[in-house]
Amino acid sequence: MKNIFISVTLRIVLFIALAIMVFDFLRVEQKFIQMDRGYIEGFTVQVNTWPGSLMIAILILFIIANLIHFLRMRKNKNTDIRDFITFEYDSTDERAVANTRKAISYAFSGILIFSFFMIGSFMFIPNYFLDHIWYPLFAVASIPISGLIIYAISFTVLQRA
Repeated sequence: MKNIFISVTLRIVLFIALAIMVFDFLRVEQKFIQMDRGYIEGFTVQVNTWPGSLMIAILILFIIANLIHFLRMRKNKNTDIRDFITFEYDSTDERAVANTRKAISYAFSGILIFSFFMIGSFMFIPNYFLDHIWYPLFAVASIPISGLIIYAISFTVLQRA
């Protein structure tokens, strides 16, 4: 059960770090566009390096977690390829496999509904994103995060039922 929260948390932080890293570069591009259009004369920007470092650290944690899972599963001679794919649950437990299928379907439905509202929200912000360059980036980054949260909550509820 705790593996699911570790996995989902790492994935969410990975999406957030990637969005912040991309935002820094979009902010620089935004300043160049504003300067090209004559809105500003010049600018200074400080690009943060911690989102990239955080992203690399999370990827290393994923690799370590998957290696530990691989080494544990390799000792068991009755394992199949599904056991090596993810460290979130034990694929020999039929109940966990069924609950994962249900949780994935709930998460997919949640992503579809959330995507509909996120795309619809673009009608309410200006057509130009020069002043609001952060909104489309973080709106798009929130879509997989919502699916991961729905997946973690529904898997936990189904496991406890």
